[in-house]
Amino acid sequence: MMFAAIKCRISRVVFLSLTAWAIVGLSAPHPGLSAATEEGQPKSSALSEPEKNVGIKIVSLRPTAGGQMLDLRFQVIDPEKAKAVLDKNKKAYLLDGKTGKTLPVPVTKAGSMRQTTIKPEAGRIYLMLFSNPNRMVKEGSSVSLIIGDFRKDGIVVDSSGAAPVTAGNPALQKTGDTGKP
Repeated sequence: MMFAAIKCRISRVVFLSLTAWAIVGLSAPHPGLSAATEEGQPKSSALSEPEKNVGIKIVSLRPTAGGQMLDLRFQVIDPEKAKAVLDKNKKAYLLDGKTGKTLPVPVTKAGSMRQTTIKPEAGRIYLMLFSNPNRMVKEGSSVSLIIGDFRKDGIVVDSSGAAPVTAGNPALQKTGDTGKP
């Protein structure tokens, strides 16, 4: 009984932290990712046709929040074309290539957990968070990103770099904890 209450509190703290993080709108890339070339212009040589059509480049898709969410980062290459992707009225979701299930962007009291704007900035990296119930989509899985009419297939989920979560090692457990209340 007490364990369930603690687990519920931890879940709330994680959820509220992620919500605050999304609202603040952190737009910095993951460590080690280069946002632009030396001239300050975005790299665009590796863009697929769907990305060229909407003016964005997918930077990464990684599990976060203990695998319960997926963190998508994308860079604006062409601000005019990217307006369609960053429009808050366009529904965004991931489509799991293995199961065919859709993973939506969670909506909180504060709003959707994705960055939107009416004036995208070239070179800037934006983010979207998607729910991943029961850690359905794993590292190495392939998904499709769908935003309005835009569809990008074959996006592979990267490694988060975080330690794996096991039954005896909860994600929020401190090193050295015995796990006893």
